[in-house]
Amino acid sequence: MSAYGVADADELAILTKALNDYCSKHRIVSADERERIAVKVMCLFKQGLIDPDLLSAELERVG
Repeated sequence: MSAYGVADADELAILTKALNDYCSKHRIVSADERERIAVKVMCLFKQGLIDPDLLSAELERVG
């Protein structure tokens, strides 16, 4: 993560996969609900969480 909290291309791919995997697993399809989960993913990222396995586990915990 850059000093400004901006994701690079590799990080963005990890974050997108985490969002898509979570939404698919929990059958989330509405745009509003996906956006809510995306905000949680970004909050985790801003806390320094980018490892795919840890990100998914923490998203399950807080999702």
